[in-house]
Amino acid sequence: MSNTEIVAKVYRGEREESVHYGSIAVVDKNGKLTHYLGDPEFFTFVRSSSKPFQLIPLIQTGAADKYRFNSKQLAIMCGSHIGTDNHRATVMANLSAAGNKPEDLQCGTHVPIYMTMAGEFPQLNEHKDVVRHNCSGKHSGFLALAKFLGEDVADYLKPESKVQQLVLDAVANMYEYPREKIIISTDGCSAPNFGMPMKYTAQAFRKLATGDGGSKELSDILVRIKRVMTEFPEMVSGEGRFDLALMRAFPGNVVGKVGAEGIQGIGFSDPPVGIVVRYMMAT
Repeated sequence: MSNTEIVAKVYRGEREESVHYGSIAVVDKNGKLTHYLGDPEFFTFVRSSSKPFQLIPLIQTGAADKYRFNSKQLAIMCGSHIGTDNHRATVMANLSAAGNKPEDLQCGTHVPIYMTMAGEFPQLNEHKDVVRHNCSGKHSGFLALAKFLGEDVADYLKPESKVQQLVLDAVANMYEYPREKIIISTDGCSAPNFGMPMKYTAQAFRKLATGDGGSKELSDILVRIKRVMTEFPEMVSGEGRFDLALMRAFPGNVVGKVGAEGIQGIGFSDPPVGIVVRYMMAT
């Protein structure tokens, strides 16, 4: 924490109320670190900010087209949705398209985010509905890939499964960080997640925003992922949340994805930059 810096101060009237610490890293169109605050090498798990890149194998293998997932359905696979009826219906459509069921989801349950934001309490057991979990969209994509690959869907979260090995390959490639150096841990939704220096998240989002995959195949996939995210940002996020507000403010020009524990990835196509913010603490 010694290398973190003050990233924001909050004032109430003329009095300083709180001070927020963290780190920020920015890379240019060539992936070069051009600006930073705090420690751009700060080790962090990427958490849900990696969801757009975890979608790559579903498209790359042909599974997304086989199951005819539309843009809205793919967008929620990139998202941390808030569990509305619209979000639930979209995830259910994903499951049905690949022949999977809600009980196949292994992401767990929680009070839907839209209820927490509004101060509402579950009336119809919404907090026990796995489909309303904010990560159910991503998991519906994992399940579809498992079905496509002929794997037992019960094993879709195992790090050694074909699904998660393809995801790890995609993440290592997009972040440009050696596969063998990525620290694998378990995310809050039980899926494998990835630890590395924070600046590599900026690199991945720069590539996503600009469609720079290094090959025509991967570039086309990145363009597609960016398009679904910017066409349906409400599937990636939800009303009252930052990612949705950001992508609405710069339509077609920016992609953003938050992750737990204060990580935020942002990519602009014009100017072509990648940004990562890692919030650490407040006093």
